[in-house]
Amino acid sequence: MTSENNFSLTAAISAILFASTAPVETAKLASSLDISAEKVKEAVKEIEKSLEKTDLGIRVKEVDGRYTLSTKPEYGETVAAYLDSRRAAFLSNAALEALAITAYNQPVTKAYISQVRGVYSAEVVESLVDKGLLQEAGRLDLPGRPMSYITTDKFLTVFGLDSIEDLPEREALSSDDTETGEYVQTNLTENV
Repeated sequence: MTSENNFSLTAAISAILFASTAPVETAKLASSLDISAEKVKEAVKEIEKSLEKTDLGIRVKEVDGRYTLSTKPEYGETVAAYLDSRRAAFLSNAALEALAITAYNQPVTKAYISQVRGVYSAEVVESLVDKGLLQEAGRLDLPGRPMSYITTDKFLTVFGLDSIEDLPEREALSSDDTETGEYVQTNLTENV
């Protein structure tokens, strides 16, 4: 932590959250700033209050005991429209299918994803790992000891979820609901 007289704890934490590409744990903030976890939580509450009072379209969001900056929900459509206009790269349908299969059945293997999709999917899984949307979760006690995969915190952030339990029920999903698919694809475009 800096020894300057004008050091602001809330400014330091908000700067760290702004610069971080993934949610930051309370303990990591406390350690980095050489303060208690309680002081971190107090400072985050101050940041939340400050952001609520402003016309800024951002907020502090807690994801499984970690903090991140995100857009306020009321600006979601505006941000989606902007991102849609900037669409440079997007996840393929194969990648979205692999993510959905993993999210609803995790942990899963590449072979399981390939079996459900009906096509070889190892390259798609590796691409999603490279993008930080899936991660290795250890080897399974099966013949060949295949690697298993789960979704990441980045996946939750990109899809606007607080936890994996916030996924819609499978029955609520419809294959002809293109509006949802377009938003997800747009949301993934700039966050990946």
